[in-house]
Amino acid sequence: MDDASDSLPIRPRQLIRDQVFATLAEEIVSGRMQPLEEIRDQDLQAEYGISRTPIREALTRLADIGLIEVSTNRFTRVAPVDLFAQADRVETAAAMVSYCAVIGIPRYTDEQIAALDARIDELLAFDMTYAGSREIRAHWYAFWGSMVIATGNRTMVDILDGQLALHLTRTIPTERTPQDIADYLRVALEELRALLHRRDAVAARTLIEDVFRRTSIDPLREAAEAAAAAR
Repeated sequence: MDDASDSLPIRPRQLIRDQVFATLAEEIVSGRMQPLEEIRDQDLQAEYGISRTPIREALTRLADIGLIEVSTNRFTRVAPVDLFAQADRVETAAAMVSYCAVIGIPRYTDEQIAALDARIDELLAFDMTYAGSREIRAHWYAFWGSMVIATGNRTMVDILDGQLALHLTRTIPTERTPQDIADYLRVALEELRALLHRRDAVAARTLIEDVFRRTSIDPLREAAEAAAAAR
């Protein structure tokens, strides 16, 4: 895995419907297609020069994972980001990474530790006040994904890849990360590096859970609750 985009990627697909799915998913996740933007079958047929069937199959799959909304005979459109659901997804990812830390860290090879070191260095090179940007979020995802991959748990990798990846790397309009949180992230990464080298799985799990909670889960739930109260 050479960069964030190579981590837990959408697997290479040969079928036309899969190519359409991958292209539309990237448009939505990157923010190039905005929430509530309408998607028309006929436009996609003209763009790809293909029949309606693979288009509908790709759209059905996008709807199944929650990236688009479909109302029969009314609309097909990009789904808005559900902050409550997003918090649940991040919480699920946190539980998976924490579990993999406990299982995997004691038996990581020196090469795996070195690879995680490199991931940490990549993250520390960023301005963490932009931690909510898609680019940095993708690097975080690559780092956590590397920890899951290193355990060899194929089921968890499949869940991350197939169900969570697109949502966890989706562009979400946010304000800049507060400086105190940005500073906390830098300290936490260095602490986690030390724990990895000591093979201290229990302390690493506690730190990972705290990072997810303080930087993602709690802010997402607070934003969701504020948005609900404002309606």
